[in-house]
Amino acid sequence: MTDTPRCSVIVVSYNSASYLPQCLSALERQQGVEADIHVVDNASSDGSADLVRRQFPRVRLIANLSNVGFASANNQILSPGTAEFYALVNPDTVPSPTALATCVRYLEGNPKAGVAATRLVHPDGDLQRSSHAFLGFRNLLGETFGVHRLLPVLRPLSSLYMPWFDHGRIAEVDWVDGAFLVARGEVVRAVGGLDPGFFMYGEEMDWCRRIRRAGWSIVFLPEPAVIHVGGASSGPIAGPMFVENLRGRLRFLSKHRSSLVVMAARATIAVSVLLRFAWREAQALGLSLMGRPVPEPLRLRLTSLSAAARWVLRGLPL
Repeated sequence: MTDTPRCSVIVVSYNSASYLPQCLSALERQQGVEADIHVVDNASSDGSADLVRRQFPRVRLIANLSNVGFASANNQILSPGTAEFYALVNPDTVPSPTALATCVRYLEGNPKAGVAATRLVHPDGDLQRSSHAFLGFRNLLGETFGVHRLLPVLRPLSSLYMPWFDHGRIAEVDWVDGAFLVARGEVVRAVGGLDPGFFMYGEEMDWCRRIRRAGWSIVFLPEPAVIHVGGASSGPIAGPMFVENLRGRLRFLSKHRSSLVVMAARATIAVSVLLRFAWREAQALGLSLMGRPVPEPLRLRLTSLSAAARWVLRGLPL
């Protein structure tokens, strides 16, 4: 009889108190694997750390005094660790009881696989696209102008989201979302943890790129599904997080693509942000002149684009 594998689970929390109970309860109920659960709290102001201390005494808590970002928080467990497997789990996920064991068992049986991740779904059961091709100029262009939604058959332009991808089969992919994934400990020690230069967004794409370059594969598993709310921590600070998403895109390109691609990407992002901001401002102004209130979705979009426009006008600093 084989020993039950152990997996060091990392949950990075930032103002996630409303989601942590479901997530941590689901992790404590995992079957077929010994889960050593860590919560790294990034100076939440909603009592997340106290909730963990009070309701989950078996969970190991690190309460940071400031928000060090997603990558650096994960590295607090990844960098010094000697675990056989590591799981990155977002606080707004609810993993099914066999999610960890399924990924771990796949990695045990496939020594060239470095990372395994299962299918993500919204709380209503609808699919979340979590497998992607690496970012380049063409699919950045497609994302910027919504080609993946309008003309998904144009694969070079829509490959960042791979709308054609079959989520019903096991497949090797370029990279997977960091909401729920399991990495081999050997891989972490060989390539290092997440790049702390990514505050939030883009770090898992960069990590998977480095892992693949080191000779391991990234594997998508269709079952079991993991519920993922998405944007739970970043929603209330949509403006700064939209900027971080764009900054993460540029940082990835700066690390892995040519200087010509980076120049073209910076120009594309700058023009797109400024045009979209001007258009949304015009929409809001038109509604105001007609005496009509600005709808909440438009207001939130304006908040994000306003923050991005200020970042562009500062020269798109990384």
